[in-house]
Amino acid sequence: MKRLKNWYQRYKGMGTLFWVVCIVLFAIVLLLSEIIDLIQAEGEERLQGWAYVCNLLALVVLCVNILRLDCRNLLSHKTADSLDFSGYFIILMMLIRNWIVDGSDALSDSWNYSLDWITILLFGFLLQFVGKIVRRAVKLKGEQDLTI
Repeated sequence: MKRLKNWYQRYKGMGTLFWVVCIVLFAIVLLLSEIIDLIQAEGEERLQGWAYVCNLLALVVLCVNILRLDCRNLLSHKTADSLDFSGYFIILMMLIRNWIVDGSDALSDSWNYSLDWITILLFGFLLQFVGKIVRRAVKLKGEQDLTI
């Protein structure tokens, strides 16, 4: 019971984000068998499977880092580090994904794949930016001894 109370205090500031993240992680588990089938296929489907793996790895890292956040103390170095790591990892996964998709004739011709990875890449840069903002706010909080 004490554990549930601690979790409630930790995540109550997130609103429905906690439940959305849990549902996304559950959906990823359900998609794994289909993605494994794509990876084991030959040709273009194999490359498509690996592109999906990059997307899902980026999603898993983002979801796990959201669950690691503590809403009672969002202005902390831990939050900034989590945002920075998520941003860098998403950028890395999208660069790898683009390299995989460029190796495929069918996937590289599709405009959906070209816009998709750029959008997700933008989210990675946005996470890095927010991480830097949080880091500056923590620095200001420490210098001025603000209680936020």
